[in-house]
Amino acid sequence: MPDVLFILLLAMVVLGPKKLPQVAAQAGKYLAQFQCLKREMMDQVNAEVLRLDGETKVNDVASAATESGLMSN
Repeated sequence: MPDVLFILLLAMVVLGPKKLPQVAAQAGKYLAQFQCLKREMMDQVNAEVLRLDGETKVNDVASAATESGLMSN
């Protein structure tokens, strides 16, 4: 907690009390955009993993059927 207080105090000295709220608001906007992009990317990765997992299961079933003589090439 003392680290956060030090950073806030340093920001107040460097930016000044008038500019600090503007910079904090801009930083909040960027953080929200980053989190949204991260969520979208994770959703895409998860969807791709599920798709590949489904393809693997289909291939496993097809190869098992071929090996057992149920399907012919």
